[in-house]
Amino acid sequence: MWAKTAFLTLLWACSSVAYAGEFPVCMYGVNDPQDVPTLKKAGFSCFQTYRREPELLNQLAEAAQKEGMKTLFYPWKMLDENKFVQEAQNWPVLAWYLVDEPDVARWSRERVAKSHTRSKEAFPNHPTAIVVGQGKTAVPFYDLSDVFMVDWYPVPHLPLTSLGDQVALARAEIQKTDRPDKPLWAVVQLFDWKEYKQYRPDNDRIGRFPTQEELRFMSYDSIMNGATGLFYFIFTTNGNPLPSAQPEYWARIVPVTQEISSFRPVLEGGKVVKNPVSAAKAGALELKTWKYAGDKYTLVLNPTDSAQPVPEKLLKKKYAPMFGVAKTTQIPAYGVWILQY
Repeated sequence: MWAKTAFLTLLWACSSVAYAGEFPVCMYGVNDPQDVPTLKKAGFSCFQTYRREPELLNQLAEAAQKEGMKTLFYPWKMLDENKFVQEAQNWPVLAWYLVDEPDVARWSRERVAKSHTRSKEAFPNHPTAIVVGQGKTAVPFYDLSDVFMVDWYPVPHLPLTSLGDQVALARAEIQKTDRPDKPLWAVVQLFDWKEYKQYRPDNDRIGRFPTQEELRFMSYDSIMNGATGLFYFIFTTNGNPLPSAQPEYWARIVPVTQEISSFRPVLEGGKVVKNPVSAAKAGALELKTWKYAGDKYTLVLNPTDSAQPVPEKLLKKKYAPMFGVAKTTQIPAYGVWILQY
């Protein structure tokens, strides 16, 4: 079975070069073409929908094209009904969404591989993507799509750093495949767990909406651990768009996505280089450095729940903080700095 599945995957490997260097910043659950300009203004470069009606997908694709954005859609109803298949060849497709959490839905490798093959037969120039609910799954799905995604939603019941941990697990498994640099997109929590069915209905419902600081930390923690793109779940709250239904929640994510969007050139074109201070001198802090267009950029992350001292070298004037951050001798709990020099 493994050999058969590997053959199906390799059959379409010629298109796997997609996304070389691209760092998408995307939103889940966008159902109305009229909402697309709002996403563009907020810094998003793409969006997903769970809706499958071919007519609506065509309208959303047109709206994306108009705004210079890309889409992530399920292809199945469109293929079953043979509607807009030819038109879709020219849609701004980021990837076709094969299955949501095959690890949870208990899909086999063979079923995922067949869905990949079917999508490639219809859209040979468009990549495929799957998302799993944890970084390491019992069934190894890592080689069965052009793009791999991980969703993990820790607020408030799990450590904030657990999203980055799951991304790191997925990256480690991807590195064991014949495409170790495959795009890996992290899905960041943008919802309140109380809106969803609890696994234990006899327990008290828990949940809250993430703070802006938590959204920012989870985003950069994912990047630190190997994510090459970010999605945010989800655009709606109780079925209604966040900007109108909960503007105070929408106001939390927009500064984050606009910031990351402005940093995309470094994420896309930068080369990872040696950090300015050693791990020993960084203490509990985590660092990642890129060189881009003659400058260096160091991401400094505090993955702990208490303030941590900043290495003396990084406090020098040379290391200029970006995005309104003021340098202090300590970086706050779950704080994020980006230094340019």
